[in-house]
Amino acid sequence: MRSADRAGETAETLILVGLILDIIGEVILLFFGLFLLIVPLLGAILLVFALVGFVWIALVWSYSYSRVKDGDYEGARAPTLVFAILSLITFAIIPGILFLIAYLKLGDALETQPTPAQAWGSVPTPPIPSVPGAAVPRYCSHCGRASPGSAGFCEGCGAPLR
Repeated sequence: MRSADRAGETAETLILVGLILDIIGEVILLFFGLFLLIVPLLGAILLVFALVGFVWIALVWSYSYSRVKDGDYEGARAPTLVFAILSLITFAIIPGILFLIAYLKLGDALETQPTPAQAWGSVPTPPIPSVPGAAVPRYCSHCGRASPGSAGFCEGCGAPLR
């Protein structure tokens, strides 16, 4: 598994855990709001906060989690940072920290993603050395890494060498 995939999956998991914690908090707020309807103004205020929280969860799901799940790390990065900052400001500390770490992991995934040429398998191979008697390395058509001439599989990604 490539490191971009691992970083993307880590970001996806962090965002999902943050969403689950947000859902738990909103359900608790909803129950307190319903319970406190005995005092109508206080209960109504809590119910409004719970409703806003559920809208928040839908936004995080749409703009951050679903984009990461689809592999659109670049499209999910900025919304994830915004959600992290807003979560921290609104005292949702743990989800905010999780979203912030997910933002950093998305950056890692973007840095280690293959270029379009590498993604399509058209990695340019370096020139073969022309030293007599030297072992000629073989280059992986998948990741471009050099392996010893006698290797059957790439040492970097494990793809068969041709």
